[in-house]
Amino acid sequence: MGDKVSGSRFRRLTKIGWLSRRALPIAWARLRQAGDADRKGRARIAEEILEKHADIAEEAFRTLGELKGIALKVGQMLAYMDGALPEEYRAVYQAVFSRLLQAAPALPFASVARVVETELGRPVAEAFSSFEEKPFAAASIGQVHRATLPSGEAVAVKVQYPGVDKAIAADMKNVSLFHGMAAPFLGALGKGGMSRNHKEIIGEIRARLMEELDYTREAEMQMRFRALLANEPDVEIPRVFERFSTARVLTTELIVGRTFGEFISAASPDEKNRVGAVLQRVLFRSLFELKLFNADPHPGNYLFPPSGKVVLLDFGCVKVIPDWLADAMRRYFRAGVRATRTGAAADWAAFDDAICDALKLNRAEPVTYEIYRAFILYCLRPYLADAEFTFTPDYTGESIDRVLDGAKRAVFAKGKIPRIPDLPPIPADFTFLNRVQFGLYSVLAMLRARGNFHRLLPADLRET
Repeated sequence: MGDKVSGSRFRRLTKIGWLSRRALPIAWARLRQAGDADRKGRARIAEEILEKHADIAEEAFRTLGELKGIALKVGQMLAYMDGALPEEYRAVYQAVFSRLLQAAPALPFASVARVVETELGRPVAEAFSSFEEKPFAAASIGQVHRATLPSGEAVAVKVQYPGVDKAIAADMKNVSLFHGMAAPFLGALGKGGMSRNHKEIIGEIRARLMEELDYTREAEMQMRFRALLANEPDVEIPRVFERFSTARVLTTELIVGRTFGEFISAASPDEKNRVGAVLQRVLFRSLFELKLFNADPHPGNYLFPPSGKVVLLDFGCVKVIPDWLADAMRRYFRAGVRATRTGAAADWAAFDDAICDALKLNRAEPVTYEIYRAFILYCLRPYLADAEFTFTPDYTGESIDRVLDGAKRAVFAKGKIPRIPDLPPIPADFTFLNRVQFGLYSVLAMLRARGNFHRLLPADLRET
């Protein structure tokens, strides 16, 4: 690693291009796999091919770790989202990419110290009583060091990588190549499928990334969530030390606890179910009551201290929900619950109207309309019926399968020459809702969380 993140558009373009050439054959394998009835029964791939992919995964880890920014975020998503990678290669890539969640390659301490001194206006040794040079966590935009304040409090100091702002700006200019690398994994249908509101979606992504680079906003959001969720007995959010925080340095209370991986390897099924309920309850409160949500629910953002609480970390990517979207979500959740309970044709028609209005679907395009309708119903399955449900990797993976299978049917619908369908212009405000959905579902699947998630919905959505 150098002493800063490269912001050269050409250098990043070259490295991302290499990843794209490696990624696309795997992605097309994933697309071909979607919908195959005998997918689970196929023979295991030859050992030498797995070894080849293990080498590619390590190369990709080093490249993503060096690039940081958006590139590393793509690797993080692939590390834990069920169904994003072909089944044959999944374990190989996820074993390597999972290190990107907390242990991405770090920058030298000297470069970190310069950022701290510039931001706080004094040397590290003067600002803190102690400051560990080796970070205990490193991710896409910054790395985190243990330190002690002059008053004696143990703190975690997140320091933004020097140059990462320029790197993200370069990546946004290279966004078409990123789309080519990431979209086949995550179920998008290519540039043509986004053409009608491509600029709006890219604008939404850019806005969230720019906010994530501003640690002052992250501090504000962390304090806001801490206040709003203060009455959640099973949740803890570290307090922020504003005097030691700036736009590129964020100092918070240090809470020691088990990582997500350590928790799931030791916890009982009941403990995992309890945590699953906590995470789901927090999301519902965020969506329907607070009207803002943390759009980065990956496993590295949770801690489990001896108190039994769930510690929520990292509030850099927070989406404020506009009123129209809050109203639309309430409408289709309420309509779906009612239609599931009554089975009445009029109630299902009301649900169809709600999702068409929310997602701008056109019933005159029956193929894409039916794909989206089936997908939405599948994703709402844990919540519509008053019954217990278990999140599993198969369930979460199938949600991506359904997108990919729909893509396969649409793309190859007219013979051998692929065509890219003209998809409806899903509002850009749904972009990060999709991310939090796939992310949280994958986390709940890792927990094998079981419970009546319907009863965690706000009462006005259940009692229709």
